Amino acid sequence: MKQLLIFSILILTILSSCNLNKDRKLSNDEIKELAISHNDSVMVVLDSLYKLSIFIPPLYDKQAFDSAATIKFFELAKATQGEVTLLVNSKLISNEIIEIIKTHASDNSDILFLIDKTGSMIDDIENVKKGLEQIIESINNFKNVRLAIALYGDKNVDGSNWFSYKDFEEDYSSAKQFINAIQVSDGGDTPESVYDGFFKSAEQGFWKSDSKRMIILIGDAPPLEKPASDYSISDVIKQATEDKIIMNFYPIVVTPTSDVVSTTPETKPYETENLILVFFPNPSTGLINVDFVKSDNYSIEIFNSSGNIVLTENFSGENWKKDISNFSAGIYVFRVSNQDNKFQTYKFVLQK
Repeated sequence: MKQLLIFSILILTILSSCNLNKDRKLSNDEIKELAISHNDSVMVVLDSLYKLSIFIPPLYDKQAFDSAATIKFFELAKATQGEVTLLVNSKLISNEIIEIIKTHASDNSDILFLIDKTGSMIDDIENVKKGLEQIIESINNFKNVRLAIALYGDKNVDGSNWFSYKDFEEDYSSAKQFINAIQVSDGGDTPESVYDGFFKSAEQGFWKSDSKRMIILIGDAPPLEKPASDYSISDVIKQATEDKIIMNFYPIVVTPTSDVVSTTPETKPYETENLILVFFPNPSTGLINVDFVKSDNYSIEIFNSSGNIVLTENFSGENWKKDISNFSAGIYVFRVSNQDNKFQTYKFVLQK
């Protein structure tokens, strides 16, 4: 945050000296040109601000996904510099796993699959089995990737069968056999032993990589909390981040197989689309003006640099204005979505 405040002060100095006309819509290119004409070094500062990674909660249909699972899995991804995926069609699960490996793995990676093996996951596990060949091919694109698989249920209901684990090193053929032999367990009620499954896996001495450690967590239910679990999410995050090489969580939250979900209309994923015509000024001293591509019903959210929501409201129309001068100086994310499950995010700087 100290560096962020320094950036904001530099930007304020530039824009104050330029005597900008705040009544006119100012494009990002104009702002950049002003910064360059004043001092090239400040252009680097501005670009650095916009490149900062900010993790914000995903948009999802709360009727289709378990909200508690989505929130907790997102927290794990955010705290460990990973990424969460919401999957509305179990047939696409192999494609998502492949995309995670393709995007985030590297040579000499350690990859742990941590999979909920309870009854509601039966369709998802079957689709993982169908896509095994392609998943293994994606791993083979990298050198010296070590692989382990852990399965978890509910340790309070499933007895000694609640957890199973196997370290395959680079023997991917054995990994195929292990996954093909998975049998789902009861799991009891909705929450499952996610935290306990992670710690049970951590006891196996799998992690060795000095470059990349990945946990692909696949489930549809939230974690059991204390006292039903021996651990909390804080315990998991501490364990995952205490070494020099962080264990990055890449959770895939899938829609549970249940009568409730099956009777609802087909779930539509949220998709990115250009909804914003103009966002100005950026940087801003407090007043934000947003012109949308068309008049519509929108949900508007603003998140701070920690990914915490600081503003939310519904809006109908084509031009949205807001005075946020009471917010602290820093970088924010503006997210807008409509009723067609389309959304767009926009990063902006607030200066004092």
